[in-house]
Amino acid sequence: MRYSTILPVATVSTVAFSIERSIFMARKSRKHKYKEELKSPFPVAVGYIRLSVANKEKASSIENQKFIIECWGEQQQIPISHYYIDNGFSGKFSDRPAFQEMIQDILSGDINCVVVKDLSRLGRNYISTGYYIEVFFPSNGIRFVSVNDQFDTIDGIINQEHTCSSRIRVPITNAFNEQVSIEIKKKMEATLDMKAQHGIFIGPRAPFGYQKAEDNHDQLIPDPKAAIIIRKIFELAANGIGMTAIVRYLNEKEIPTPIQYARLNGLSGNYDNGNGNWNSRSVKYILTNRTYTGMLVQGKEKRVVSATHEALVDTNTFDAIQKSFQEKAFNIAKHGQSTENILKGKVICGCCGGKMQRKRGTNHADWYFFTCITKNRLGADKCTGMYVREEDVLRAIYYQLKLCVKEHFISDSQYKQEIMRLNNEIDHSESQYQEIFRNAVHHYEMFVDGKISKDEFRAVQDVANEKKAIRDNIITSKMAYEKQYQVFRKLLKASYKEIALDEIMDCIDKITICPNKNITVKWAIEFQTIVKWHCTPPY
Repeated sequence: MRYSTILPVATVSTVAFSIERSIFMARKSRKHKYKEELKSPFPVAVGYIRLSVANKEKASSIENQKFIIECWGEQQQIPISHYYIDNGFSGKFSDRPAFQEMIQDILSGDINCVVVKDLSRLGRNYISTGYYIEVFFPSNGIRFVSVNDQFDTIDGIINQEHTCSSRIRVPITNAFNEQVSIEIKKKMEATLDMKAQHGIFIGPRAPFGYQKAEDNHDQLIPDPKAAIIIRKIFELAANGIGMTAIVRYLNEKEIPTPIQYARLNGLSGNYDNGNGNWNSRSVKYILTNRTYTGMLVQGKEKRVVSATHEALVDTNTFDAIQKSFQEKAFNIAKHGQSTENILKGKVICGCCGGKMQRKRGTNHADWYFFTCITKNRLGADKCTGMYVREEDVLRAIYYQLKLCVKEHFISDSQYKQEIMRLNNEIDHSESQYQEIFRNAVHHYEMFVDGKISKDEFRAVQDVANEKKAIRDNIITSKMAYEKQYQVFRKLLKASYKEIALDEIMDCIDKITICPNKNITVKWAIEFQTIVKWHCTPPY
């Protein structure tokens, strides 16, 4: 049975729901002659629910959306017969399976009321969303309700004083609100990046050992008490005291941890309880933090500015400590390899594709090797049983690291020029998009008012979507270039032994041991090189 019109029912009460799903308030519904018809089973109301992959907040959960819709149904005495749920789908596009199923059921005449938690659940492309609210739903006799937005199309149907322009106010306003939000975020990020470039501290809390100056909260100055602790830690490390011994010393002397110090001195901020003791991770974080040399590394683009504040350790001492870390982590000398498996899960058999296991040499010798056990488990027809010494793998990584850095070298000036070029392109494309977006909104209003055809509106909408895609592609290119540069800087530091090999494992996708005695290192970005494992590379 197809319903071409909506039966008059009571005007929706104003209902406000809290994010805890516990309290809602309602004002008295307006009385009119159609109130009794609410009690009939005639309205076929459904709920539409959408949850994006990124949105894991309780307030937007599937359960919360159901609760809000059910409360509305109980308030209006209209049962919700069915839910259409798109779990893990973006609201930018309408080709969602549950949404399309609902559209088909509407066309079949099985539904005459659609209820959502808020307009963003229906979709985040407010030009397209507006089409469904103002054209598709009314033309198919569908009552549409957005509970949290207090938006109900029946208000515009029963009360004729509600003009078309007032009914489109909600989606259009939301569209502009979204654009304003994006602009504010961009301006805030640009402001913080500018501050980072000029050596202004932008963090919410000063690092342990420092405090914010009273007359200028953007400036770091030494904390008289905490600075003593920091200097002592660096002094111990510079004298050759190992990490474990430093941790033991700090705990035996009952020196407060950064968290304990913050609480004792009434410093603001959210701090985890922890176990109240120093550990190797907290000590290493201090010993590898260049902030203590008077340098700031901040912002999304990791802006580096030297001599911004008073140093607690001189650069030579700091670099010497980093070198000692590197030598310990990158110990590939004969009979001197680390017991830690920094390559865990990275070494792959080139014959069967399985992960190779790390094992100690015979008779508990102080050396390690990687082997594939597929041959022993499944037979020689499944794998030849690849084998390689860990020392050879580490040497191959280091050799290929140098080749990679040399081949893909990016200077700081090259990077800055490319980022400037991409930023200019983004600004230009953003300006074009904003202009066509405003034009699309104008054409949308003309379409709703019947001044232009659907095809004319769609043509303008397609241009807006095209401009948006161009802008988004440039932004994606910039992000990819920034990531490549960050990876490159890491690899460059490792090639000079400024940081340990274990700190670049995230830059390595996999290491393949091939049957032709090649070791292939596949990096997390595009470059890739090959070297024979039995060759002794020059250092």
